[in-house]
Amino acid sequence: MNHGLRVLIVTVNTRNADCTLQFLESVSRLEGFEHCQILIVDNNSGAADLERIRQATCGFCNVELVEAKENLGYFGAAKLGLQHFLVNHAIPDWVIISNDDIVFEDTHFLSTLFQKDPMAVGMLAPSIISALTQHDANPSIRHRPSQLRMVRYRLWLSNYYAMRFKQWLSPYVRRARYRLYQRTPPPAEAAQSAIYAPHGAFLIFSRQFFEAGGFIDTDFFLYAEEFIVAEMCRRLGLPVIHDPDLRVWHAEGQTLGRKLSRSTYLHQKNGFRYLWFRYQKSYPELHPQRVESTGGNDAAGGPRSLRAEGGVR
Repeated sequence: MNHGLRVLIVTVNTRNADCTLQFLESVSRLEGFEHCQILIVDNNSGAADLERIRQATCGFCNVELVEAKENLGYFGAAKLGLQHFLVNHAIPDWVIISNDDIVFEDTHFLSTLFQKDPMAVGMLAPSIISALTQHDANPSIRHRPSQLRMVRYRLWLSNYYAMRFKQWLSPYVRRARYRLYQRTPPPAEAAQSAIYAPHGAFLIFSRQFFEAGGFIDTDFFLYAEEFIVAEMCRRLGLPVIHDPDLRVWHAEGQTLGRKLSRSTYLHQKNGFRYLWFRYQKSYPELHPQRVESTGGNDAAGGPRSLRAEGGVR
């Protein structure tokens, strides 16, 4: 039984206990916090991080620490948390997967979320105010990229130094773009609008997403989350809605850092390779299914047909 539980929030700690504790402190101040279950999944960060987080969580009855025995990546850790939750609970109205460098400064965030209909959308994309630009990082991608744009992504990822330069340049380009928008504002838009992809730092999945057959795809390690959930919602015919009524703050760079390492580059390249397959195939394996609270639940791991085939790596 959920006993009034309306939202599950899963955040991932990877050797960054300071951020994770700040995240916990900010979420605990939210109006409606008693209707949340918070899962902190630790990506094998070590004894020191675990002890600090364990001490902080012991004062809350609705906060739990889940330990991964190895670094599972962002969605891998999120899937572990969701599977752990589903052993004793049904899918709540909303499931949030969040970076630990997110801060809730709007104490009414949950109250606003609870007013939304979880059966009317696939995902919600809140305003994610970037510490680098002071602007909303959503929509991450407004329209589905063309084949030409996908080829351009592929070319950037073909060379480590090209991607390192692109990552260094990215915040300056974003600041310049926002200054240009301020001088020549675009036509007024509705407060809420349908978009292609939400920003991966804070993903809000509806109950409808899982009941329609959506799942947490873990056949990649990092850096494809935004495209993957966008393609899944597209295949399921579920809208992704940018909703500025919901707002969080993102201290970018604290989770993974700004400098592009060789290992990070390889994760990006491998993530895009998997994404390229999904972009072409658009999840033909998906099929509607009813989510159950226990026994045989596939909400975290995907449709049985896909898991039986072993996915694509």
